Amino acid sequence: PAMVGGFGNNTKFNNLNMSICSSFNNKLNSNSNNNTNAILESSIFQSYLAGLIEGDGTFAVHDKESTSKRYSPMIIVCFKLADLPLAVYLQTITNCGEVSEKKDRGYILWQINKLTEVYKIVSIINGYFRTPKIEALGRTIKWFNLYKERNINSKLPITIDILNIIGTSQLILKEVNTCPLDKDAWLSGFTDADGNFSINITTRKKGNYRVQLYFRIEVAQMYTNNNTNFFNLVSQISLLFNVNVLTRTRLIKDKKYSSFILMAMNKNSLDKVIEYFEKYPLKSSKYLDYLDFCTVKNLQDSNNLTSSYICTAQNIRKNFNKTRTTFTWNHLKF
Repeated sequence: PAMVGGFGNNTKFNNLNMSICSSFNNKLNSNSNNNTNAILESSIFQSYLAGLIEGDGTFAVHDKESTSKRYSPMIIVCFKLADLPLAVYLQTITNCGEVSEKKDRGYILWQINKLTEVYKIVSIINGYFRTPKIEALGRTIKWFNLYKERNINSKLPITIDILNIIGTSQLILKEVNTCPLDKDAWLSGFTDADGNFSINITTRKKGNYRVQLYFRIEVAQMYTNNNTNFFNLVSQISLLFNVNVLTRTRLIKDKKYSSFILMAMNKNSLDKVIEYFEKYPLKSSKYLDYLDFCTVKNLQDSNNLTSSYICTAQNIRKNFNKTRTTFTWNHLKF
């Protein structure tokens, strides 16, 4: 999202579901600081968070000449309502930002405003970006470097306190991550933002059923801030899963939206999808869809295509994706 429709009238998380927040806080407090630091410093966590932010995150970095009331940068990550526990977990483990709800709009926001916390997140994800959105990360880093230059000799206590925390050395934007996609968790984070699993059940002319499984990622064709194309990224994903790159254009309220679509649907490509996500599991509620997806896939692979197989697929569809009403979060760990 560009700016996620404004930030007014949010319900703060502490008015939402204290039991979820307490559960994660208790779980993290039971671990030592060393264990938490080990998670934050692990390439799996760092690459996952980078992928998630590149999918559903926004860097708000205003020019110094801006008339906006807020000049300092902030990071906003958007989640669907069902993924409140994931947002809380990330906020708790990083100790950055606030989680709030915009229930009327149907999403959760993890909003990071404090300079020291924005700096912390930037330091965690720097070096793991793969998309043209690295331009926004670069602007954020440039802002911090200019901030340090302006205030290095300042006598203002608040400025000195911040500099004591974030340091005075220049941040360097690391280059786009070019390591193979199957060597880190970036695609897991990006899929939690922009991917989905589908189970389609259709009725044939003879009255029997056909079950089709799909894994799909759809991303915009262009990054509008600098008109950079996403094709290089989607090509890498297509090679990993052995799928084609498709395109589509839609008109919504007279505005044209063009996107790339990657869809795995045959046995070979679906096997590659499962191979990756077994190595780097999803963290959102999509992980539960993935497990159900795998249940149907395993029945297909065993050629156990009896009436019970169809019933299993039909029952799973009743509690899947948007219709899911039961959630567990034991998978939410790094």
